[in-house]
Amino acid sequence: TWQTLQAFADGCTEFCTHLQNIQTLSQSQSQATTGLAADKQQLREAMAAAAVEIAGAASAYAKKVKNNDLAAKVNVSVSDIMGGRDTTAADTARNVHAAATANLANLGSYGVTAAKLTALKGKIDAYAASISKPRDARASTKTATEQMSAEFDAADAALTDQMDNLIPQFQSANAAFVTDYQNARTIVDTG
Repeated sequence: TWQTLQAFADGCTEFCTHLQNIQTLSQSQSQATTGLAADKQQLREAMAAAAVEIAGAASAYAKKVKNNDLAAKVNVSVSDIMGGRDTTAADTARNVHAAATANLANLGSYGVTAAKLTALKGKIDAYAASISKPRDARASTKTATEQMSAEFDAADAALTDQMDNLIPQFQSANAAFVTDYQNARTIVDTG
C-alpha cells in the first residue's frame, strides 16, 4: 500500500535505519563490564605473586652481598603491589623486574632464571594492558547512551515529520491500513 508513495517509503526506510541503530546501540550499552574488572584483578594477583617471588630471591642475594641499593629496590610485598593505584602496581613490578634483570648473572643460585623474568614481564604487560579496559567499557556505554538519544530523536522525526503527514493520502484507498498505522503509533504504557 505505502510503497507507491516514494516519500513515505523513504521515511519508512529512514525510520527503519534509526531503529536498527537504536538496537545496535542498546546491545553496546547493555554489555556487562564486571568481568573486565575481575580479569584485571586476577592479572594483578598473578603479577604480584611472580614479582614477590623474584623480589624475595633478589633480596636474599642483596642482603648476603650487602648490596643495600638492590635490597631497597626489591623490598616489595604482595600488599605493596595489590594496594594503591593500578599504574603504581605495574611500576613496582617493573622495578623488581629491572633490578633482577640487572643482577640475573648472580641470581641463578637463588632460583631466578631468564624464563622467570620473561614470565614476569608477560604478566606485567598483560596487567598493564588490562588497566584501562573497565573504564574504556564504561566510557563506551556512556557514548552509546548519548548516541541513542540522538537516534530516538531522528526516528521520531522520521515518523512525525514525514510518515504521519503522509498517511492521510492512503485513507481513501486503504482505510484499514491507515487505522492500523494509527493504532501502531499509539504508545501503550504497560506500567
